[in-house]
Amino acid sequence: MIILSKHDNKRGITLPSEITEDLAYLCGIFAGDGSIGYRRKKNEYCLKVVGNPKDEKEFYHQIIGPKFEKVFGVFPNMKYHDSKTTYGFSVYSKSIYTYLTQIIGLPSGIKYPTLKIPELFFKDEKLIISFIRGVFDTDGCISFKKRYRTYPYYPTINLTSKSRSFVEEIAEFLKNKDLKFPKPYEYKQKDARLKEGYSITYRFEIHGYKNLALWMKTIGFYSPKHLEKIKKYGRV
Repeated sequence: MIILSKHDNKRGITLPSEITEDLAYLCGIFAGDGSIGYRRKKNEYCLKVVGNPKDEKEFYHQIIGPKFEKVFGVFPNMKYHDSKTTYGFSVYSKSIYTYLTQIIGLPSGIKYPTLKIPELFFKDEKLIISFIRGVFDTDGCISFKKRYRTYPYYPTINLTSKSRSFVEEIAEFLKNKDLKFPKPYEYKQKDARLKEGYSITYRFEIHGYKNLALWMKTIGFYSPKHLEKIKKYGRV
């Protein structure tokens, strides 16, 4: 049992009494665009989630913020970060940090070496689905390609991550839900900031309207920008 610190209790922070789909979704958000860490020098427990300010403000205010408040009792302060190149929130809370890392099992610090679907979620498939939805709403993407036509029409859903095992784990679950797509692959991209001159990520792509229809039926999106693309170009 985690006891709330005096500071967290005064702020109105609460911890979940049960594992819910909203909690699982938020964990997917942290697995995607989030970070959870402890800064020893400052004795700070920080939870941060940020996205693109150009097309994700609505997502943070209408989806992430309300769900965070529902699960943890407070609506995070949304603002620009990283010299206004990102937008989202930072919450400093030892109680939430401890809950997410010790009870749920999300990684602290550099997440990719140990990132995985939390074992607690395997007791209920709906929790896994909510978690994956959170991952795809942040690290995932849906696009419509022209292929042989003059306008975008052909849907592609993809996921990219620095963790091979995480991508493969999610891909395996989705294939068991009858989604059809090639196996994940390594993607090398030029990056002059790195010593090697490139970065390596892992991804898989889900193509076609049949897959999109099944995706929306079984997994779905909450992200307004993803849903807007489907509304504009899709037939689902």
